[in-house]
Amino acid sequence: MQPRVSISLLLAMISLSSTPLALAHDSRMVANERFRVSVGLLKEPILTQERNGLDLVVRPAGQPDPIPGLEENLNAEIIAPDGDRRRELPIRPQYGSPGRYTFDVLLTEPGIYKVRVWGEIEGSSFDEMFTLSEARPLSDIRFP
Repeated sequence: MQPRVSISLLLAMISLSSTPLALAHDSRMVANERFRVSVGLLKEPILTQERNGLDLVVRPAGQPDPIPGLEENLNAEIIAPDGDRRRELPIRPQYGSPGRYTFDVLLTEPGIYKVRVWGEIEGSSFDEMFTLSEARPLSDIRFP
C-alpha cells in the first residue's frame, strides 16, 4: 500500500468513527409486549427541505417478518422540535414492502422531531411517542 493511500484510509476511518451514527430507528415493545414497533424516516441522516417519509414497521414479538394490512388501524402524527406544532398524516403501505407503512413529509426546521403512533394491532391498543434522529439543515451539505 502506498503511503498516500494509507493516510487517506486512516483519515476516512477516523472521520467515520467520530461521526455519531444517525441511521437509527426508535423501537420498542407495545401492546403488553406482544409487538415491536420501529419508527424512523426513509432517508437518514435526516435533512430539512428534502422530501422524506415515515418508516413504520410492526412485527410480532420475536418474529422477523412485519405485519401487513394495519394501515386502517394505525394513526400517526409528526411533532415539531418545539413540541407545540403537530400534524396528523394518513398512513399508507410502503410500495413493494408488505408490513411497512409511510406518510410523506418535508421537514422545514432543524432539530429533533417526534412521531406519535397509536391504534390497534390484533385487538390490542397502544399509544406511543418515538424520537427521530436530529434533522440537520440541508445547507450543511450543499455545494457550491
